[in-house]
Amino acid sequence: MTALATEPRVRTQARRPEPPPRRRHRWFVPLLFVGPALVLQLTFLFLPLANTFVLAFTNASTIGGGTFTGLANFTELMSDTTFWHAVGRTFVYMLVAVPALVIISTCLAVLVNTRLRGTALVRPLLFSPMVLPLAVIAVVFQYLLDSDGLVNQILAGLQLVSEPVPFLSDPDLALFSLTAVTVWKGCALYTLITLAALQNVSAELDEAAQLDGAGWLRRTVGVTLPQIRGTTVMIAILAAIATLRVFTEPYIITGGGPGDSTQTIVVYLFQKGISPGTDAGYASAISLVLFVFVLTVSSISWLISRKARA
Repeated sequence: MTALATEPRVRTQARRPEPPPRRRHRWFVPLLFVGPALVLQLTFLFLPLANTFVLAFTNASTIGGGTFTGLANFTELMSDTTFWHAVGRTFVYMLVAVPALVIISTCLAVLVNTRLRGTALVRPLLFSPMVLPLAVIAVVFQYLLDSDGLVNQILAGLQLVSEPVPFLSDPDLALFSLTAVTVWKGCALYTLITLAALQNVSAELDEAAQLDGAGWLRRTVGVTLPQIRGTTVMIAILAAIATLRVFTEPYIITGGGPGDSTQTIVVYLFQKGISPGTDAGYASAISLVLFVFVLTVSSISWLISRKARA
């Protein structure tokens, strides 16, 4: 009896699977993957940011030197009317460009996503600005919008204007002409992002609305666009940050002029502190204030998007 009772226990122990071999934890493997990116971020982002923070409290020039001056740069900045005029122009630039970028890129993405004849031809033309450097685009638009440029020649040929339109030489019109260049350049990227979001929209909801008798426009406004609301808010945030840091268009096309009518924050920063022999400490203070503006706009946009999702 004792031998019969112990036999099943022996078989059960024999069938028990062996534990898998314990792997040795190599703590340095994740560092091998993220290490190069961390080194690049530390070298080209965090160290310059820390250096800018230090320089903002000195009177250093672009050729070196400088002593600690406390908050003198920020005190001078608060009473600098040229800087605050540049801040006002930059925010006007943002308030015009961001809604235009969001609305136009959304409309173009919906158009491209719709199965219509000719959309295959529109796509490469639409995304062509993405492959052109912004400096090249600025030079091209400088030729197009000049007083004797192609746009004025076409308008005069169609007898729509009796004299050339001063797109770049009129102080009230130059900033909006530059905004049009930014919108034309930015639409390609933001349309591509919106188009990717439209590819993930639920087709079942659209079909259900179609069965209920809703037309294309009603389905697009009531069903499709609400599903890409998060992407639209993200585009608005990206466009707001990009327009706050706008530099290439006003610097290359108008040089900040005529007068200072297109002088944005970054153009003013460049003229004050990046050119040789200028005040690097004062320019660093402008950089920190611009950094605060970007954080504020990003936080407000994030709070608005969070409230909309709630």
